[in-house]
Amino acid sequence: MQWLKHIVVDLITTIVIALVVFFDASPVLEYVIYIYTGLMVVARLFSLFSQNFRAITKKQVSEVPVWIYHLLYFLNTLFLLLGTFYITASGWIFIWFVAAYVYKRQS
Repeated sequence: MQWLKHIVVDLITTIVIALVVFFDASPVLEYVIYIYTGLMVVARLFSLFSQNFRAITKKQVSEVPVWIYHLLYFLNTLFLLLGTFYITASGWIFIWFVAAYVYKRQS
C-alpha cells in the first residue's frame, strides 16, 4: 500500500473530474481539468517521441500495479464523456493509449 502515495495526483484528478461532471462544481475546477489534461498530453507526447524522456521516467520506478492507472484513466475518460467534455475526454484517451504503448515497449 506504500504505492498509494505515488498515485495521489491521479486520484485527486479523478475526484476533481467527478466533482465537475456530477456536482457542477466551480468553473475554476473546469479550467484546472483543461490545464492538467493539456500538460499530461504534452508529457505523453514527450514520452512517445523522446527516448531520453522515456529513460528518465523509467528510472522513477514505482510498485504501482499497472491496472490502477488503466482504471483511473478509464474513469477519467468515462466521467468526461458522461459530462459531454468530448475534447478533454479525447485527450485522456490519448494519454491512456500512449501510457499503455510506452509501458508495453519498455517491458
